Amino acid sequence: MNKDKWKDISGKWSEKLHFLRIDEDPEQEDDIQIEEKSLSSGNISKKDLPEGDLKEKLERNRRWVFRRRVALLVLVVLVVGGFVLYNRMYTFTDYVIVDSYENEVASGSKYEAVGKNIYRYNSDGVSCVSRKNELKWSITYNMQGPIADVCGDTMAIAEQQGNQVYVVNKDGLVGNFETLLPILKVRVSKQGVVAVVLQEEDVTWVSLYSSDGTSIANDKTTVAESGYPLDIDLSPDGQKLAVSYLGIKEGIINSRVVFYHFGAAGQSETNHIVSSESYTETVIPEVYFTDNSRAVAVADNGFMVFKGGDAPKQTASVSFEEEIVSTFHDGSRIGFLFRSTEEEYPYRMELYNYSGRRKSSRGIDANFDKIKIQNGQILMYSDNRCDIFQTSGRKRFSSVYEKEIVDLFYFSEFRKYLVITQDSFDRIKVS
Repeated sequence: MNKDKWKDISGKWSEKLHFLRIDEDPEQEDDIQIEEKSLSSGNISKKDLPEGDLKEKLERNRRWVFRRRVALLVLVVLVVGGFVLYNRMYTFTDYVIVDSYENEVASGSKYEAVGKNIYRYNSDGVSCVSRKNELKWSITYNMQGPIADVCGDTMAIAEQQGNQVYVVNKDGLVGNFETLLPILKVRVSKQGVVAVVLQEEDVTWVSLYSSDGTSIANDKTTVAESGYPLDIDLSPDGQKLAVSYLGIKEGIINSRVVFYHFGAAGQSETNHIVSSESYTETVIPEVYFTDNSRAVAVADNGFMVFKGGDAPKQTASVSFEEEIVSTFHDGSRIGFLFRSTEEEYPYRMELYNYSGRRKSSRGIDANFDKIKIQNGQILMYSDNRCDIFQTSGRKRFSSVYEKEIVDLFYFSEFRKYLVITQDSFDRIKVS
């Protein structure tokens, strides 16, 4: 933060806390100043002073003012602390719609929050809108079963089991192209590099393209040789690719996490492979990068963390004995839901950092179809109900909703959330 901005903020807070500046008693201070001046000028002698020493009167006055200030400051701290504690500990169950904006789109539309805007996509096209549903740009296409991935403000939309790929960012269309083979999965980097899994009978291809369709790299895999690619992800800079392969060897399930590097570090390596790890009797349905040097593999029985700029290596691993019901994550933590053994809570939620350390564990009571973590809050929601939790596991908000919920977002506004329904963008405040 620059110095001028810091001064502006300090000035604003000084004005807000002006009431703490308690002025000394004007009459008493005037009397004391008159006595001081008279004494220093020789107009009066010490024996002519009123009862009590001048310095003592000054000291008494200052002590009195100081005590009043301290008392008021303590009162303010108690009030603010009480409010903060109430806001953190209380579970809100009511809400009011403070703003509502019309939303006329085809059913089946999906939404992705990107900075201050929202990308909306469906079979007919993709558009960028504000939180007030104000249209910024729109691109039309015709896809059956569009799938999408977002990195930064860049999004790739692909036609699952089709051939079309569109790449967009906050300014609109970046590029589009068609693949020769049907698309199974798509991932994108901030720069618009696109990774896709393509299906060709018994052969699967993991291919990289620039946003205009120029081929960057291709890796041919078969179940017998490498296994089937369950999931892929690109690092934000587009240089590294992580792939989770599932195979069977001698009747035993075997999974591999393979890292490819398409920069200088991988030029001398066979097929650009810079590192890999194998896991027996384990299925790894999800891999993702949190940044350019850290990746996470989510298994059916835990998770593994990999770090390294050129050749990622496993640095942490956590295993569970219980069945994982659901998982969610952001750039600094990963969460899991398990069935609970407590009667009052159907689930137990645990959050971990990427060093493998458990940060919280708590029984929760919620019914949901979707779960995600956004700006430090965990959003769980279904068609007609939403439950919101803090990362400590404490429930912040719980309520049925008056309309069918399509999506739910939290943009760090105090007690405010954006609920998207089929016909509206509703900005609600919980109370």
